[in-house]
Amino acid sequence: MGRPRFPAKRRGRVRAPRAAALDAERVVGALAGGGRSTQTAVRLLRRLGAGRHELRMLRKILRQLENAGRVERIEGGWRVPRADGLLEAELLARRRARDDLGREHRVDDPNGAQPGDRVLIAPLASGRAELLQVLGGERDHWVGILRGHGKSKEADEVGRRAASRRRAKVGPREGLGIGPYRDEGDWWMRVARGDTRGAGIGDVVRAVPVERGAKRRSQREGPPWARVVERLGRPGDPDADFAAVVWRHQLPVAFPPDALAQAEALREPDARELAQRTDLRGRAFVTIDPATARDHDDAVFVESANGGFRLWVAIADVSRWVEPGSPIDREALRRGNSVYFPDRAIPMLPERLSGDVCSLRPDVDRLALAVEVQFDSRGERGRTRFHEAVIRSRAKLTYEQAAAAIEQGDDSIPEAPMLRVLARLTRRLGERRREAGSLDFELPSAAFELDERGYPVGVGPAARNEAHRAIEEAMLAANRAVAEWLVDREIPAVHRVHEPPAPPDLGRLATELLALGLIDGGAAHALTARELARALERAVGSSAERWIHQLALRSMKRARYSAQSIPHYALGFEHYLHFTSPIRRYADLAVHRALRAALAGDPPALTRAGAESIAVRSSFRERIATLAEREMDRIKACVLLRPRVGERHEGTVTGLAPHGLYVTLDAWWVEGLVHVSRLPDFAELSENGRALVSGSTRYELGDRVAVTIAAADPVTARIDFELELGRRRRGRGSA
Repeated sequence: MGRPRFPAKRRGRVRAPRAAALDAERVVGALAGGGRSTQTAVRLLRRLGAGRHELRMLRKILRQLENAGRVERIEGGWRVPRADGLLEAELLARRRARDDLGREHRVDDPNGAQPGDRVLIAPLASGRAELLQVLGGERDHWVGILRGHGKSKEADEVGRRAASRRRAKVGPREGLGIGPYRDEGDWWMRVARGDTRGAGIGDVVRAVPVERGAKRRSQREGPPWARVVERLGRPGDPDADFAAVVWRHQLPVAFPPDALAQAEALREPDARELAQRTDLRGRAFVTIDPATARDHDDAVFVESANGGFRLWVAIADVSRWVEPGSPIDREALRRGNSVYFPDRAIPMLPERLSGDVCSLRPDVDRLALAVEVQFDSRGERGRTRFHEAVIRSRAKLTYEQAAAAIEQGDDSIPEAPMLRVLARLTRRLGERRREAGSLDFELPSAAFELDERGYPVGVGPAARNEAHRAIEEAMLAANRAVAEWLVDREIPAVHRVHEPPAPPDLGRLATELLALGLIDGGAAHALTARELARALERAVGSSAERWIHQLALRSMKRARYSAQSIPHYALGFEHYLHFTSPIRRYADLAVHRALRAALAGDPPALTRAGAESIAVRSSFRERIATLAEREMDRIKACVLLRPRVGERHEGTVTGLAPHGLYVTLDAWWVEGLVHVSRLPDFAELSENGRALVSGSTRYELGDRVAVTIAAADPVTARIDFELELGRRRRGRGSA
């Protein structure tokens, strides 16, 4: 966290490296540095620091890169393609979209977009495309910071230092406007003195566009006008940050009235419907979730059977309540998933479903799709069956309660013996999975401690105990069983796939592992997931453990959804999908529909084309949610450290980059940047990226250092540290 978008202000002189000759990698890097903006060859030449005499060579390199698909040429110049494979386009009439390369695509559902809108599309088979988002365009409201006009340097600086809790009063002659906050755009909207609604400079506000008649030409031209309708607070205030992050990522919060009306009209199933389902109310299912959880979509029960185990995983039957194409379904598909912030959540389904009729609350009858899996004493899977069931959970347990029963033998809850049987089974499942080559990247998320107003007062890595691992293994087993059953019967579904790393990334990883003696020469030519898993195990405890772990992570591709089942590289599973969280993931809901239709002998619930549309939309919405959640974590970290600027703390080097080194503090699980401009000598990464070398000093992952908190700014979501020179020592660290 604390990753900066902009470098820290340079102090003193930093020697720049000598300009290198033009090559493809430098050209791609320069284009990528410009984001999605288009650059002409001449402008790119200046960015590269090259002379006019190299223009012909640059154009030749650009054509070669275009043929290789690494850059794209559009009207006005060159740019790098989107890394996610999506396309930017203009929506045309008759449900067509023309992308920036001039190709046309058929759009089945414009999703509210109008002809002429700039849109983001995912290309599908047969010339089709899924419209994912409207880019830019008109907004019905804006969220930003009230600032003095850009011509007033002093006033604008007040707005930039919005971390100050003292509100600056608006002077009667001061030019006012609203600029971006939590938005990388470059927009500006003017605000009249009487339209501030009591907000001061530096406040985060919500505003709506207004039409203003003006006599003077200077007032008629220029940026549009807006009126403040709500003062949200200062940057760092929970409600202000939530509104800004939601606005930036276009996250839907309020549910449409028709979806809410449909949810409120739902009625509990009657006795006749319950009688048609497999009755599992006699089994002691329990839910195990975080203490703050409101939606409980999975429950587990295990029993000894035939010298082995019988595992039951019951998942809330959301598909029984949400009909395809209904108002609730359309809104759930639009959202794609729930979004979770430290102090609140944006659910995929209305509260009536997510927290009530679908939630597997204790001591009430609930509809579920249950997976019954037989395992022998070694964890080898046997017969698998699926049930449209009714269950009655015995208890709503927290992970801490379940872990106490498993790890400490606490018998204060009646289900404790069953939980210990569950732990024995899931330990064996985990061992078998790792022996088969499954990669376990234990990546703890940030767990913020908040006061009663939602401000952070502490942060650490989220706790992981035996109960977490038991539930994860049970869910993996259920997901895998459903995937294999559907694939064996050639039933269309939405699968969770993870492709192997790209050959260059895999080659670099193999080279490093070979140099460290963690693999042999034969494995370097075809590094399988099993070989990589063994190499990571061999690296445990070595000085290179952190480096190898990070290099392996950077080599991995992003997992995604697909209508086609391909092996999951990290898990080592031939077939895999998501089935166990239909309250918070639409892909799981689609899988439930596929399974229920197959169990009933009905026609497939999904076509291949329909599954692919859901897959690309779910993948996109998952990325949006991840970006929003990470951004909020960075903001909370800045708010936590803001009053501690100037304090000195110990920490561990946990990241290296060309622009500096990242340090995680001991006192709080917060990462900040020591920018290269804050180092005494010119700094650059070593050839293999294992160290940042500044003069005669070499910084490596795991080094222990002392830093001073130099800045913590929620406006930029950036944390800067100043390194205390001479206070570095080697070590694996404690972070």
